[in-house]
Amino acid sequence: MQNQIKRYQVQHPQLKKYIKFFWELRIEQVHLNHKLIPQRNINIRFNLSNTPHHICRYNKESLLEDVYFLGLHNQFTNTHLKLNGKVDILGVCFEPDGIYPFLKIPASEFKNQILGADEIGFKIAKKISERLKESTDVTNRLIILENELLSLLNYSYQIPENFRAIFNTLKQDKPLRLTDFCERNNIRLRQLERMYIKYVGLSANTYTTLNRFHCSLNQLLNAGYSKLSDLAYDNEYFDQMHFIKEFKRFTGNTPKNFINQNNSILQIGKLT
Repeated sequence: MQNQIKRYQVQHPQLKKYIKFFWELRIEQVHLNHKLIPQRNINIRFNLSNTPHHICRYNKESLLEDVYFLGLHNQFTNTHLKLNGKVDILGVCFEPDGIYPFLKIPASEFKNQILGADEIGFKIAKKISERLKESTDVTNRLIILENELLSLLNYSYQIPENFRAIFNTLKQDKPLRLTDFCERNNIRLRQLERMYIKYVGLSANTYTTLNRFHCSLNQLLNAGYSKLSDLAYDNEYFDQMHFIKEFKRFTGNTPKNFINQNNSILQIGKLT
């Protein structure tokens, strides 16, 4: 099952500002039960096969629409995506603040949600999905998808450049109190939080915590750390116990058990 997910670069320069990459998952016949862990980017998924996608949350299973959005989550919710049959998915991984200019909906509306296109009034999704199904060639599909996304892009809803600068600075800075960060960068804390909620969907503090978790998770999956204490130190956690506590917040498990279970899409598809 390894390396089934393929990642593709965004070609159009206007889209590169808002979309991190496209991705594809094709499997002829499979039974999958993916554990979903909180991501740091909103995703849209197009189910291009006849295999229904089911979601199981809080022990309740429901059918997903053929086009659906995965929003940002601030904690693990024991959610599984169940697929049984042929899999043909094309996905869009947006930049953390990239969804707003396309849908004109505050990113906070997607918080802790898995929403179908019809649920949010994204009516053009059905037309896009039908066009994508007309071709099985991924190059043609990506051209169709980019053209459709460009037609949706509303330039009057662009992300303010000052927020982009603040976002990138805060993401790269070593962990520090937000009040100190705001003072250094001449911005009010309330203003910072309003922008994060609108464009990213989570508070600044929660997003930086989620981002740090993913940085450490990628290192855990790819670098083969022998000591959790070293990984915790490299990612500015107070100590090993602090890292494990935060890891359990986002995966529902300890690092050791998470690795042994090997059932998240990050592990199955090697998508980081």
